[in-house]
Amino acid sequence: MKRSFKETVSAGEGRQAYSGKAPSTDELIAKYSGMSEDELMRELKSAAGRQKAEGRFDENALKKGMDAIMPMLDDAQKRKLREIVGML
Repeated sequence: MKRSFKETVSAGEGRQAYSGKAPSTDELIAKYSGMSEDELMRELKSAAGRQKAEGRFDENALKKGMDAIMPMLDDAQKRKLREIVGML
């Protein structure tokens, strides 16, 4: 069973989140590469929920990022991105 973020931090993991240093691309790949699509969606919803609760969720930044990458996606990818953003 996966541990919650609070349990992970309590166990001494995840300290980097508080160090002021963003995780490297390699660290992010290692963290997320073994997850299924369902697990990734749960993680994304959880992160968005935390950001909303803390008043840090920025819909304008999300839209700006989405607008920036849309031209690079095929139709199926665009539909999937719209679906994901719609869940948030």
